[in-house]
Amino acid sequence: MSSSRPGLRLAACLLNISEARRKYVVENIAKAALLGENGQEHPEVSVLNIFSDQDYNRSVITIAASVDRLGLAENLVLRVPGSSVFLFGEADLPEKRSLVQRRKQLGWFTRRDLRALKPDLGTASAWRCGLTACFRAL
Repeated sequence: MSSSRPGLRLAACLLNISEARRKYVVENIAKAALLGENGQEHPEVSVLNIFSDQDYNRSVITIAASVDRLGLAENLVLRVPGSSVFLFGEADLPEKRSLVQRRKQLGWFTRRDLRALKPDLGTASAWRCGLTACFRAL
C-alpha cells in the first residue's frame, strides 16, 4: 500500500565506509546524518542499522528519512569531508536508474581508478574510498 502524501514516502540511504576498526569514526558519521544545519536532530531521519566488518575494515550505515529530507545527502557531504554521493531510484532524476544500472553505467566494479568516477554530490572518490552513499527514494 502506498500513499500519495509526500511526508509518508521514505528515502533509504546506504553509506559505505572504508572504516570499521575505529568505532568512533563510524558512529560520528552516523550522527552527522541525523543532524541539521543548526546541529539539532531531525525527528524524520533514522539510522536503521550499522554493520561493520572488522576483517575487511568496512562499514555500511543504513539510514531512512522522509523524501522531504533528500537534502540529507547535501548535508552529509558538507559534514563529512571527502565523501561522495551517487543517486539512484526516485532520487536519480530524471533517469530514475536502479542501483544496478548506476553501477554498470559508472563501471563501478570494473574501474581500476575510482578517482575517475563523477559523483552526483561531493568530491570524487579517493583511491582508497572513504565514504560513498547511494540514495534511493522508496
